[in-house]
Amino acid sequence: MKGWTSFKDEFNEMFRSLAQLGYGVIFLGHSKEQTIEDADGTQKIVIRPALSNSTRQIIEAMADIIGYAHQDKNHKMSVLTVRCPDDSIVCGGRFKYIASEFETSYDNLVEAIHTAIEKEALEHGNQYVTDARPEAVAKKEYDYDSLMTQFQEYVGVLMNKSQSEYAPKITRIVDKYLGKGKKIGDTTSDQAELINLIVTEIKEDLVDKLSV
Repeated sequence: MKGWTSFKDEFNEMFRSLAQLGYGVIFLGHSKEQTIEDADGTQKIVIRPALSNSTRQIIEAMADIIGYAHQDKNHKMSVLTVRCPDDSIVCGGRFKYIASEFETSYDNLVEAIHTAIEKEALEHGNQYVTDARPEAVAKKEYDYDSLMTQFQEYVGVLMNKSQSEYAPKITRIVDKYLGKGKKIGDTTSDQAELINLIVTEIKEDLVDKLSV
């Protein structure tokens, strides 16, 4: 737990310091397609950053805008998608009225942000809209008991498939977040965020790939 907390704090502190110095931090990376299942059992493909779950959660928490650059439907130009109504693309941001998509360029991004700020100002009676960074959102709460139940279910599925193959993989994931040799059964509700990361990685990297 100490190792994960130190990594998370160090990551946040580094980019917080850059922001305080007046720099705009831009993360560039690849995307990947992932098949997910809705509550009703319907499967769909979602485009998301090709990052580990832990790194992605840290970046998403600090990002003002998350966009997906790609070719338009006619393959004539590059566009940046920053809002996706059907959630088939992981994107979004802090600007309520920003356009869903526009041609990819720095100038177009700046213009889209300015327009979004002006629209929000009009909504509030032309009051001055500050460009100060909004306060951090409230810390997400996790259901420890439910996560532990999910963990046991996923482990059961994987062990039934192949204990020799999946036991070491599960152990590596648990060690990654809790520390080498630590047992998930010895955790407490205070570590629910870590259990969520473990359960999510086991699902995405092991369970979901069983049907691929």
